[in-house]
Amino acid sequence: MTLIDHTTQSGADPDVQRLGIGMRLSIHPHCDDFADVILGALDDVAQAGLTDGLAIETDVVSTYVGARQKPAERSLAAYASALIAAAHRRSGGHVVAHILLSRGCPGEISCERTDALAERAGDIVLEPTGIAANAQWSLYPLMDGGSTGDDHMAPIMAAIERAKERGVAATPAHYATLLTGDVSEVIATAAEAFLAVGTEVSHVVTHLTVSVGSPSEGAAA
Repeated sequence: MTLIDHTTQSGADPDVQRLGIGMRLSIHPHCDDFADVILGALDDVAQAGLTDGLAIETDVVSTYVGARQKPAERSLAAYASALIAAAHRRSGGHVVAHILLSRGCPGEISCERTDALAERAGDIVLEPTGIAANAQWSLYPLMDGGSTGDDHMAPIMAAIERAKERGVAATPAHYATLLTGDVSEVIATAAEAFLAVGTEVSHVVTHLTVSVGSPSEGAAA
């Protein structure tokens, strides 16, 4: 299936492009008319103006969303949050999304540190969706030295503590941390950690599997 390509690259910021900030996104509504739900949700997000400053390309596996303007990380998070919420509203049921945020090499830029890294820390706040989500979240600082040295767990633990401070329930799980809260808060928590680690490390990746409306929630309870 070929999805709609909403691409807006006017006014691109060279620092953002040089840092190679973007994400891979796949969304899976569990319903018979999933294609209409996906296409409709993409249109909803575009109509809301959330594709501005983003380059969007869909292939047979996933959709690449590349940031071209500041605030790059917030724009990516807002896009993902709105798309998941729109798909859930259209389907009325279970929706799963896989999100991989990345900055730096391979495939975008060199892994050398630049002055553009140091000025990008800050909070990410998104409009609440009113939709509860659960997510399995992993964070990978791909370090070669840097001010945090070789202790790759330090920024990961700091990110988990920040998630607790935000009010997003964070509990350990095998190979991931479980986040629970509004779709927007779950996505913003991961994106903010990604942004914070990115001020210290040229190449950082974070991955989420987000579930909304899962039938397993009632069974677990």
